[in-house]
Amino acid sequence: MNGTLTTAVLGGLILLFSISTPLWARVDADEAQLETVRKDIDKDWAHAGQADRIQSLAKQFNVEPGVVESLRANKQGWGETTIELSMAQQLMQTDANTYPTMTAALNKIETLRGQKMGWGKIANYFGFKLGPVVSAAQHVRNEARTTAASNVGKSGKPATATRVERAGRPERVSRPERPARPERAARVH
Repeated sequence: MNGTLTTAVLGGLILLFSISTPLWARVDADEAQLETVRKDIDKDWAHAGQADRIQSLAKQFNVEPGVVESLRANKQGWGETTIELSMAQQLMQTDANTYPTMTAALNKIETLRGQKMGWGKIANYFGFKLGPVVSAAQHVRNEARTTAASNVGKSGKPATATRVERAGRPERVSRPERPARPERAARVH
C-alpha cells in the first residue's frame, strides 16, 4: 500500500510538471520574441526623425504626443516605449474598471517595471498573455519599416547610408609576347 501511494504521488508530480512546462516555455518564447521586436524597433528607428516617431506612436496607440515624450524622457528606447504603450493598451482592454485611462495603466506598468519585473511577469500579474502585446509591437515595427521604405522613394535617398561600392579588380596585365622560336638547323646524317 505504501509503495502504491508513493508511486501515485510521484506520478502526479511528474504529470503536474510536464503539463506546466509548456506554459512557462510559451511565456519565455513570447518574452524572447518581444525582446527581438524591441531591438528591431530601436535599430530601425535609429536614423529617423524624433518628431516623426513620436507622432507615429501617438497615432498608433491613440495617445497624446506628450505621453510618448514623457516615456522617452524616462530614458527608454523606442522599442521599450512601444512595448509599454502596447502593455498599457492591453491592460485597459482586460481591466477597464481599474485602469480606465492610458495614463493609469502606464503608471501601474511603470511601477512594476521599477520593481524589476519583466514583461512576462507583468502580463501574468494582470492575467493576460503576451501574445497580443507582441502582435501590437510587431505591427508598429512593420509600420515603421513601411514608412521608411516609402520615404526612400519620395526623397530619392535611402534612409541609411549606402555602402560604397568596392573597386573592381584591376585588369589583368598581359604577358609580354614571347620571342619567336629560332628555327632549328637541319640535321646532318
